Amino acid sequence: MRRLLALACRAFPPEHRARQSDEVIDTAALAADGSTVGTLHEALSLVGAGLSQRLRGESRRSVPDGVRLLVGVLAVVNLAVALAGVIVVAQPLPVYHSCRVILSGVESSCAPMLPFVVDWWWIAFTTAAAGIVLGLVLGNRLLAAGAAMANLALVGYDALFLVNGTDWFSGHLAAFTYGQQSAFPVGRHWLPAAIVLALATAVAPLRPRTLMSFPLALVAAVPLVVLSREIPGSFFFLLGPLAAIVVLAIAFGGLAPRLAMLAVGGVLVALPSEVVCLAHRSIHHDSFVTWAVAAGLVLGLLLPLAQLTRRRLT
Repeated sequence: MRRLLALACRAFPPEHRARQSDEVIDTAALAADGSTVGTLHEALSLVGAGLSQRLRGESRRSVPDGVRLLVGVLAVVNLAVALAGVIVVAQPLPVYHSCRVILSGVESSCAPMLPFVVDWWWIAFTTAAAGIVLGLVLGNRLLAAGAAMANLALVGYDALFLVNGTDWFSGHLAAFTYGQQSAFPVGRHWLPAAIVLALATAVAPLRPRTLMSFPLALVAAVPLVVLSREIPGSFFFLLGPLAAIVVLAIAFGGLAPRLAMLAVGGVLVALPSEVVCLAHRSIHHDSFVTWAVAAGLVLGLLLPLAQLTRRRLT
C-alpha cells in the first residue's frame, strides 16, 4: 500500500516536498488505517493535490515556455515522420497500376506505378529533422533554426512542386498512403507543421541540455513510428491526443500558458488535414458531425488564443 501512496506522490511537481520525504506517505498511511478502500481514497486525494500543485506551477510559466514545449513536441513528431517514411520506402512495396478512363468501350493500357525509393529528399529530410532535435538539445539556435528552415524548404518543395492534387500517389509523403486511402501526413498536409515548427524554432527560448537528451528524443520517436506502422491511417492517430490537449487547454489554458500554446500550435498544424477530412464525403455523411468538428476547431484555436492574449495584457 505504501508503494501505491508513493506512486500517487509522483503527481506532485519534482521540487515539491511530497516527493522529497516520507512525511506525506506516513500521514496518508495513518489516515488509511490499513484499509484498502481508505488507501485508495488517500491515493486519489494525493493525486488530486499533486495535479493542483502542478497547475499552480504551470501558472508561473510564461508563453515563451509554451513555445519551447511546442517546438520540442513538433521536432520529435517531425523526426518520427522522417524515420517512418524512410522505413516505408526502404521496404519492397507492391506495384500498383493506373489506368485511364474507358472511352467508347475501349480500355486504355495500364501503366505501372514505380514504388517509392530512398532518394536524396528522404536523406535530406531525415538529416534536417535530426538537426532540429540536436540543435534544441544543444541550445544552439543557429543549428536548430537552420535545420528547421531546411526542413521547411524540403517539405515545401515536395508539397508545391511534386504533389499533384489529382494524383493520390504523388509527392514523397504519399508513401504513407501506399495501399490505403486515409493516411497522414500526405500530399501537402505536412507543410503547415513545417511552417509552425520553423517559426516556433526561430523565437523559442532555447536551453542547452545534456547530450543524453538526443537519444532520449530518438527513443520518444520510436513509439510514434511503430504506431504509424501498426495503426491504419498512419499518423492520423495523433489527432486523438491533440483533441485531448485542446479540451484541456480550453479548460485550463488560462492557468497553464504552455498548454494553451501547445493547443494553438497543434490546431494550426492539423487544421488543413481536418478541413480535407470534413470535405471528404466518403468518411461520413452526417452534417452534424461536420458542424461539430468545425465548431471544435474554432473553439480549440480561438479560446486558447484569447487566454494567451488576456495573460499578456494582464
